[in-house]
Amino acid sequence: MQLRHPRATVLLATIATLAVGFWPTPFWDEDEPRFAVIARTMLETGDWIVPVYNGTLAVDKPVLMHWCMAACFALFGTSEIAARLPAAAATVLTALALLRAGSRWFSPLAGVLAAIAYVGCLLVAVESHAATPDAILTALTTWATVLVAEAFLPGDGSDSSRRALDLGRALGAGGLMGLAVLCKGPIGFVGPLAVVMPWAWGIAVQRRLAPNALRDHTIGAVAREACLAVVDALRSTRFASLVVGTLAVAAPWYAAVGVRTAGAWPAGFFLVHNVGRFAAPMEKHGGGVLYHPLGLLVGFYPWSCFLPLAFVVVAWRLWKRAEPKPAAATLVMLWMAVWVGGFSAAATKLPNYIMPAYPAAALLVAAFAADAAGRARWPHRAWLASGLGWLAFGGVATSAVVVAASLYAIEGGAPAALVGLVPIAGALGCLVAARRSRLEPLGVFAVTSLVFTALAVGPAAGWLARANALPGLVREAHHIAGGHARLGAFGRNTPNIVFYADGIVEEWLPGGAAAAGAFLTTGSDALVLVPEPAYAELAAHLPAGCGIVARARPLFQKHDYLLVGTKTPADERTATAGSLTR
Repeated sequence: MQLRHPRATVLLATIATLAVGFWPTPFWDEDEPRFAVIARTMLETGDWIVPVYNGTLAVDKPVLMHWCMAACFALFGTSEIAARLPAAAATVLTALALLRAGSRWFSPLAGVLAAIAYVGCLLVAVESHAATPDAILTALTTWATVLVAEAFLPGDGSDSSRRALDLGRALGAGGLMGLAVLCKGPIGFVGPLAVVMPWAWGIAVQRRLAPNALRDHTIGAVAREACLAVVDALRSTRFASLVVGTLAVAAPWYAAVGVRTAGAWPAGFFLVHNVGRFAAPMEKHGGGVLYHPLGLLVGFYPWSCFLPLAFVVVAWRLWKRAEPKPAAATLVMLWMAVWVGGFSAAATKLPNYIMPAYPAAALLVAAFAADAAGRARWPHRAWLASGLGWLAFGGVATSAVVVAASLYAIEGGAPAALVGLVPIAGALGCLVAARRSRLEPLGVFAVTSLVFTALAVGPAAGWLARANALPGLVREAHHIAGGHARLGAFGRNTPNIVFYADGIVEEWLPGGAAAAGAFLTTGSDALVLVPEPAYAELAAHLPAGCGIVARARPLFQKHDYLLVGTKTPADERTATAGSLTR
């Protein structure tokens, strides 16, 4: 089915959805402000090699994301929106890759639906508006996978055609993997190759065994051909050229940062944040073997309502040799399995770790939906109806979660629960539309997903962000200091404090209260942030005239953060009355 202006449709839908979500909300978690601080430091110091956070070496992530953020800061000024622009741009690029792949491998309708399914799901909506590297990594690995796979697929994705990548394509795909390695480490190279190399090997095996049926070969002959197919796969994918392209892009920075830090950065990154995270849960981010499969169902909502059905149907068709696009379908299934299965084996788990599997999930659901719409009658009608039921249930669950959060953690957030009405209305709209045509319910579902995710990360998130009080407390410190405060943190420092302090934040652990008290004697612009349970230790070392001047309750915390500095009579009255900011 030919659609008019598919690229313009995808670009308009993607940019409009992303734009609705770009509310000027403060940074949410530990990662966003930390990465933004590193990028700002690069811009301020002119050192674009060594990542530095609050005066110390930052070894948790490579440099590409920081470069992208710093470039946006240089162009648009230092702000939350500028820090989040690279993720949004990467999401647009991924959508275009899915449009290209879906259209060439399956059908033009599948290409458009795949792009919209990717943009219109929860995790992508969140990560596309976050100052984190996952959207960038996903764009790079998706384009690398697509460019390699295209060399083996004809326009309709039905079977393998050309036998090898040309040199320019291989070097280009390798360069993209090199950028992915600069974004998040070795996984940027290992991940795409773990998808395309087994797939290319399978194609090579089929070619070698094609003259005769599998049953006509002895076990020894099959094993011999399978081993020879490894060489064929390495040659056809130009494995050496992929490696060269990757090293040419990634190696110079890794070498430079290793030399500049005397090996400290590579040791911290590879041993702690790669081997260490795989071997043992870090920062209490663990989970069982079903963590990522279940996380995919949540993060890919609302399109996940049909993902299990699409997975089972396509797997059954492949088994029965009834799949109309077997090579492309096999690639997409393997793509999902590698990323989800690989990170399920790691001890440290977070939902965003498997974000590079989301493009494959989008292609799978889109291909299934386009095929179903092209049939004379809807297949699997009961299962499709249950998918719409899950769509509506997800809306109810969304509203319930927001209401519960507003009661127990986020005061005044209840109006954001209205976003849950969108999936409910969408489910009803799809049921009505399905009686009139095949394409109309797909359009209703696509629009529902885009509206829901845009509102969830835009107006709804903006409403909930009012409870994110710690950035406001730091701004209050600058106001109290009469312009720019010199901040210290006793007991616990956080990236939000460091970013909004706009400078180095002195840190003192428990037992260092005397040093924190001495810092307060250096001027009225010196203030200290302290968690309320640690205040008693600091209070014993406060200079005369110093005390609590403001307080705020950080999101999902049981205790206030206290701002300690030189008190005025007005501060005395306010402290007696209660919180200044809560």
